[in-house]
Amino acid sequence: MTRVTIRTPLPRAGWEQKEMRAVTAVLHRTRVIGRTDTTPAKGSAILWLGTAGLLFFLVPFIGTDRLGLQPDLYYLGYFTVAVAFLAFFASTHASVLRPLWTEHLWQSILVGAAAGTALALGIFAQAATPHPEGWRYGFQVVWRGLVYGSVDALTLYVFPAAVAFLLMRGNRQGLSRKVAFAGVALVLSLLVTTTYHLGYSEYRDDTMRYPEIGALVANVPTALTGNPVGAVLTHSTMHVAAVVHQNEGGQAHMLPPTVTTDYPSHGSSDLAAGLAAGWLLATTGAVVLLVRRQRPTDPSAQEVAA
Repeated sequence: MTRVTIRTPLPRAGWEQKEMRAVTAVLHRTRVIGRTDTTPAKGSAILWLGTAGLLFFLVPFIGTDRLGLQPDLYYLGYFTVAVAFLAFFASTHASVLRPLWTEHLWQSILVGAAAGTALALGIFAQAATPHPEGWRYGFQVVWRGLVYGSVDALTLYVFPAAVAFLLMRGNRQGLSRKVAFAGVALVLSLLVTTTYHLGYSEYRDDTMRYPEIGALVANVPTALTGNPVGAVLTHSTMHVAAVVHQNEGGQAHMLPPTVTTDYPSHGSSDLAAGLAAGWLLATTGAVVLLVRRQRPTDPSAQEVAA
């Protein structure tokens, strides 16, 4: 509490004497009580990263190497696990990660589009492989191109950048910390990319260099803008180009699992297509509900005491 004394003239006839009276004003200062730091501890971020590395190795290892599922059925399982895990992670750290998603968003999208175009041009410069006709072709463009590419990007590039953001406690002020964030995000992305692709038998040799090169390109939006969202456009563009021009994956195996004569491919492709359509509808509805629940409220919800 602050006490201030103000002297004012008395309101009386005969202003010549200029008598003064003292008025004391008591000012109450408002004390704001609120959270000063909501950033999780570094140990928590590392635990999320370790869990993701193990989980996204086991999903392809079990689904393709052990069970030999028909690719579209396998994708159904992979997408479900990945979307559930990433949604839980994002909602857990929603307020902390909001600047990562929103700052320099359009710049990231533009850079991601340019990087995706470069990858697509490289794919179209290679030898083409056959693709199905009719509705199956359209289904694969959506399922194996847009959806597969987007889920991969969220898992391999966006999630590691979010972990890097948490490790730096959201502080990217100054050139040195911006460079450090880009470097940490890239290292974590390469780590998750490697563990994930080791789950596929076709990448357990020198072909691992192909997804690692892809990770370098997909991390360009993060490095240049600080926002990893553009990586989704980069990787999904590459996947769509692969479905259109190299449906069987080509030398780089861009659409694992690679179906060879030795691959069991258990399950019906027609059943997979029907389940995929239902999955898309259900997931879209769930994401809409999640976004509505996570709409920003006043982040500085405070208790004001007189």
